[in-house]
Amino acid sequence: MLLLLAVLIAAPSLAQEPSTLPEKSEFVWTWSKRCNGDHKLGVTIRLDSKVLYRGVLPICRGSRDAEDGRVMYHFIGGQSFQGEFHTRSTDSIEGDIWQAGGEADALILGISFDSGKQILLNTVHIAKPEKQASSTLDKGLFITTYPVADR
Repeated sequence: MLLLLAVLIAAPSLAQEPSTLPEKSEFVWTWSKRCNGDHKLGVTIRLDSKVLYRGVLPICRGSRDAEDGRVMYHFIGGQSFQGEFHTRSTDSIEGDIWQAGGEADALILGISFDSGKQILLNTVHIAKPEKQASSTLDKGLFITTYPVADR
């Protein structure tokens, strides 16, 4: 009887012990050089009809601490951002894409543009690794993400 009482008292505390194995639901989409290429996400950023960036990102499911993806690219200015920040055609604009977060069904990409003197735009896009997603980042500025199949 005493043994049964000890088991009944200890059972609830044992059930509350945290597991050392990650739950499947803890895995999120990540963009990382550690991803082995099983999944790829295509990214196209356009300003009106001009392609500013086109690339393919290695993505996979993993823990949040695996997020280390980042891409930088440059293009010529001559447009306004957010109706407030004007650039000249002699300005070199730096575009930056990074992983801002991850969820079980989405990859959150941060996108920014910088003239070297001013941050022109800083925003996010919710990418769906298993289907195409598009966002308007600013007037005439668009991002499209899409799954890329291996050939």
